[in-house]
Amino acid sequence: MSDQGTRTDTDHAPARCENCAAVLHGEFCHACGQSMHNPIRHFGHAVEEFFEAFWHLDGRVFRTLRDLWFPGRVAINYLAGHRARYIAPLRLFVILSVLTFFIGAVAVHVDDSPIGVTGIEEIRGAATVEDVERIRDEMVAEIEAARAEAGNTPGVDPALIAAEVRIQGAAANRLVELTGRPPAEGTADVPAADGKPGMQINLFGHKGAWDAETNPLVVSWWPDFANNWLNRKVGNLDKNMRSLDAASPDTWVQGIMSSAPSALFLLVPVFALLLKVAYLFTRRVYLEHLVVALYSHVFLLIMLTLAFVLSALDNWVGTGVSGIVFGLGLSAIVIWMPVYLLLMQRRVYRQAWWLTVLKYLVIGNIYFMMLTVATVLMFLARLTAA
Repeated sequence: MSDQGTRTDTDHAPARCENCAAVLHGEFCHACGQSMHNPIRHFGHAVEEFFEAFWHLDGRVFRTLRDLWFPGRVAINYLAGHRARYIAPLRLFVILSVLTFFIGAVAVHVDDSPIGVTGIEEIRGAATVEDVERIRDEMVAEIEAARAEAGNTPGVDPALIAAEVRIQGAAANRLVELTGRPPAEGTADVPAADGKPGMQINLFGHKGAWDAETNPLVVSWWPDFANNWLNRKVGNLDKNMRSLDAASPDTWVQGIMSSAPSALFLLVPVFALLLKVAYLFTRRVYLEHLVVALYSHVFLLIMLTLAFVLSALDNWVGTGVSGIVFGLGLSAIVIWMPVYLLLMQRRVYRQAWWLTVLKYLVIGNIYFMMLTVATVLMFLARLTAA
């Protein structure tokens, strides 16, 4: 009994690693890095391991966030082999992409902003083409005024776009009724929830208002089960769009916020591919460009989170000195984000300024259009769910 009471921790040390069975030559396994101390059997080691992991993680978080403020520093160091000091880019991107748009959904609300669409019924009741065009132009002008008043408030522009789509759609439907001319090829228009016929579709040879029973969408070379599936999805889209049409603008914003992370997940590899093509002769492999793309998006997500928070504070505080400060901070973030990305590409790839600016503008415009389309498609995909 006394013998057991005087045994030290070394007496209980295993000869082989409990994880990989490699022969131990010290307190840590040379093969897998696991400690010889078992935190399950020794409370002191459990406490020690907890704080060691906490401080190690905290140190990496601090260094990563600190160095991210300097354009290109984290990506350059990571590509140079200094990986242990930073959080892996993919892990950080996944966490922030979810966190950022969660904060955006909580912080950004546009129910009280001047985005509500009134006058749709006036368009539907217009007697002449001139009246339809006049009412439509007046309502679009109001949307533009609301956009100018909202400024850089994150989340407002998607709602304005949705409102403009509703106006243009209602006007297009009324013009078709008055003139008898069908919509342009490849378009699909969505009416409001008023009991009128469903979506106007002119795809795959389909003409007129979609109806699951009397005028379904049929792709001639698809089997019946595929066409049935397609019409179920179109029916879900029609039903959900009718509901959204009657909902507040904030519903549109929340839907787009929910769709943005999925769009980013899909397009970050595409952004890396664009970098690979643009900097083909730098002899960097694709995964190196992916690291640059991930850390670029990580910084943008951090800035977007700050923008959401500042926008919420600005709306909460309202006018006064604090409101001016928050507004200036928001403007500084919006200006700094594209400048940061330009400086980052310049420092990572080390090409001439004129060439860097040219590639930056080409990549940026292509990617922005792709991201917008992907977000809308993700939003529509969510609406096709039951």
